[in-house]
Amino acid sequence: MPFPASWIKERLRQSSQEKRLAHAYLLTGDSLPQLETLFHEICSHLLGTSDVEHADKHVIRPESKSRRLTIDQIRKLEHELQLKARHGGVKIACIVAADRMCLGQAEAANAFLKTLEEPPANSIIFLLSISPEQLLPTIRSRCLCLALESSADSTPDLDQPWINDWLAVQGKPADMAYRRAVLLAEIWRVCREDVEQRFKARIKEELEGVDAMLEAEYLVTRDQTIEMLIRAVWRRADTVANKASAITCCEGLEELRHGLGRNLEQNLALERCSLRMSGLLTN
Repeated sequence: MPFPASWIKERLRQSSQEKRLAHAYLLTGDSLPQLETLFHEICSHLLGTSDVEHADKHVIRPESKSRRLTIDQIRKLEHELQLKARHGGVKIACIVAADRMCLGQAEAANAFLKTLEEPPANSIIFLLSISPEQLLPTIRSRCLCLALESSADSTPDLDQPWINDWLAVQGKPADMAYRRAVLLAEIWRVCREDVEQRFKARIKEELEGVDAMLEAEYLVTRDQTIEMLIRAVWRRADTVANKASAITCCEGLEELRHGLGRNLEQNLALERCSLRMSGLLTN
């Protein structure tokens, strides 16, 4: 359940006073800037100062050309946490867009797992993510998850034509499955073209790793389309019968997102999702 920022800050303030803070927190929401603002406000209380550059606050974020968190960044952060606090208090680490360490073979995430299993003394770790489902289950299970309530400005437009077209597909189950798969595949093709056009406008010369950058950006955009469909389906489930259908549809979309997150071939994952939503696949 999402909570207002004020509730999350008060909860951690009380936990701090009672000396029962968790070793690791996963802050989730719709906007990374909002999550970062919340994190810095929490730090202001835990460290007793609003200094963004506090010596005992260590923040990392995707910086590589492929927009991934690298294993070198993780190892440097782990080294900082092993050192004594400069000001004798608590050490705080923050990983912005933490799901980005789980891309590819998730080397950075696997390297970080040991720190979560055996956290250094007097340290608190915050993971920030707008796509927490892309984190390894072993990482999510070791964090206390606090979801930030969405703001009106960060709510995506769920009345876009492509969403309405996809939800309006009717017909026999097999026909619906085929048409939904074709339509979503076309949506993703347009998404990829849009990503490529945006990068062409930003990149003036050939850069090493540009293909990886494009792919990473496309994967984020693709995941966002699935999230928007899930929200749109639930928003329009206004009757008991519609809710039963919505559950089936959302389960299929969640399976699609999970399969793509495990690098299942896109067309195969899309085919399975469409068949499941149409009741033609049950396992």
